[in-house]
Amino acid sequence: MKSKNLAILVFAGLMSFCSCDDFFELKRPQETQWTTTATYEQGLSSAYFNIQWSDAGRGFAQYIDFLTSGTASLMDGNTPGLDGEKYFYRSFEEKLGRMTTIWRTYYNVITKCNLALDVDRDGNGNPFNLDMRSDDYIHNYTRQVAEYHFCRAFSYFSLIRIFAPPYNHNGENNQKAIPLKTSAAYSKEDVYNEELGTIEAIYDLIISDLKYAKENLPDQFTLNSWNNVAGYECGRANKWVATSLLGKVYFLMGKYAEAKAEFDAVIDYAEATGTYKLEAPKDPFNKEKAQDVPKESIWEFNSGFLDGKYEKHNQYMYCGMVMGLRFRDSNGDELESLPGNNEGTVISSWNGFGIAYTALKEMGWMVDPMNGNYEVTPAAENDLRYQQVYHLMLPYKEGIKKGDPEYITTESLAGHAMVKTPHVYIDKFFRGAAPYGKFSKFPFIRLADIYLLRAWLRWNSNDLQGAADDLNIVWNRANPQNQDIYTASNVNHDVIYQEYLREMTGEGWTVDFMMGTQMTIPAGDSKLNSQVAPPYSSWYWSIPDDEVNLNDKYQ
Repeated sequence: MKSKNLAILVFAGLMSFCSCDDFFELKRPQETQWTTTATYEQGLSSAYFNIQWSDAGRGFAQYIDFLTSGTASLMDGNTPGLDGEKYFYRSFEEKLGRMTTIWRTYYNVITKCNLALDVDRDGNGNPFNLDMRSDDYIHNYTRQVAEYHFCRAFSYFSLIRIFAPPYNHNGENNQKAIPLKTSAAYSKEDVYNEELGTIEAIYDLIISDLKYAKENLPDQFTLNSWNNVAGYECGRANKWVATSLLGKVYFLMGKYAEAKAEFDAVIDYAEATGTYKLEAPKDPFNKEKAQDVPKESIWEFNSGFLDGKYEKHNQYMYCGMVMGLRFRDSNGDELESLPGNNEGTVISSWNGFGIAYTALKEMGWMVDPMNGNYEVTPAAENDLRYQQVYHLMLPYKEGIKKGDPEYITTESLAGHAMVKTPHVYIDKFFRGAAPYGKFSKFPFIRLADIYLLRAWLRWNSNDLQGAADDLNIVWNRANPQNQDIYTASNVNHDVIYQEYLREMTGEGWTVDFMMGTQMTIPAGDSKLNSQVAPPYSSWYWSIPDDEVNLNDKYQ
C-alpha cells in the first residue's frame, strides 16, 4: 500500500465495501475515536510502537548506520541476515524489502500524527472541552500534542535521510524528494492533491515540529490519573529529547550556530540539575526495566516492561544479534560462560560484523591490523569503553563448548569457522539481568554524544579550549587514570572523530557525524567500497516501486 493510501487510515476498514467515489460520499462518516486524553493516547501509543517496535525500528537505524559508515568489517565466510551485505557494500540502487517496510511504517506514523493534530486544530486547542487549569489539560493534553509533533518530525527525519540526497551545506536543496503531508486526507481530492516536498521543505517542517515539541513538552513527565504507572515515560520524548534531536538536525544541515545553541541548552540543564550525567560506559546498555532509567540516556529504545513486570511481547533490539557480540538469550551484564542455554553470555551465531580494522587503527586500539599486527594497544586496554562495551574475540578454535572459559574469548561457532584473525565486537546489546536480558534497553540519544558534537562545534568556531573541555569530560569518564589529555593545542577534527568512534560506534549516528562535519566517509576494510566526499549526493536508497508506480508526482 503506497503512502497516499495510508493517509486515509481512519476509513481503511470501510474501503473494501465501496468504490473510491462512493467511499468519500458516505452520509454517515465515522466519528472520531478520540474523545478524552486517554483515547487520544491511542494514536500516540501506535506512533511510538511503529517508531520503536515495528520492523522499521528494533535497531535497524543503528544497523544500517554501522554497516554503511565504513566502521564495520564483514566477517570472513559469513553471510549475514537482514540484507547485511547490501548495506555493507552500499548497494543504494537495490530494491530492498526492509526499505518498503520503513517507507510504509513512517508514513503510517505521519498519518496518525496528522489526524491527531487536525483534531487539535479543529478543536481550537481544546477538542475535549477540558478545564484548561486541570492536570489533565496541562500535564496530559498539551504534552500529547507536542509528542505528536515530535513523532512526525522524527518520522520525516528518518525518511529524508534514507530516501533523499543528503542536505547540501553549500548548494540548493530544492529538488523534489518525498511526499510532504501536514494534514490528513479526507477526500479523494485530498489524496490526489498531495505534493512532493523539496528537501528544504521537509527539513523546514522537521525544525518547526521540533521547535513546537521542545517549547511545549515538559522537562520531565508529571504522571497522573490514567498514566500514573512507573516507567510510563520510558521511550517517549520530553523537552530535552526534542531539544537534542533538533540540535542533531541542525548539525547535519550545517547550521552550526543553531546546533550549538540547542546542545548548550541540553548540557546546561544536565549540569545544573543532575538529571542527566555520565556514569560507567556500560550503564546505558544494561537496564531491562522501563522505570530503571540510566542517567546518561536522554532518549531510550523502550524494550523494557512497565513496573518491573514481565509482559509477553517479542519487541527487542533485534538487529543487535547481527551487529553485536551477544545473542538475545544472553542474561547478565558481565561476560560469563555458563553451560545452560539461557545462562550467562550467549555468543550470537547470527553476527556477521565486527569493527573494521581501519576503524580500530583510527581509534588507536590496534597497532596495525591492516598489515597483520593485531596487537591491542595499551590505550585500548586502559579505556573503560574498550573494557566494558566492546570485546575482543580470538580466531576460531574447534571444540569449545558453552561453559568453557574460552567460549567468551575465542571464536567457536560454526558460522565463524573461517575467522582466522582477532576481531573486536560491539557489546552494547542484551546485557540486562536474568531472566530478561533479551529486553535490555538501548539509548537513542545520550549525553556523551551531545558533549562530543558540541566539542566539534566549538573547535570549528575556534573555541579550542571549550572543545578540549568537552572532549575531556567524555575522555575522563573512560580513562580515570589518565585524565585531561586534550588541550587547546592538540584538539582538532581528527581527535574529535576518533573520540566519537570510541564512544558512539554502533549507536546509529556515525554517518550523521561524518556528514555533519563534511568529512570524507571512509571506505573501511572493503576494497569494493570507495570513499565518499561531500556533498554525498548519491548517498540514498531508492523509493519503493509501489510508491513510484502509483504516485504520478514522480513521473
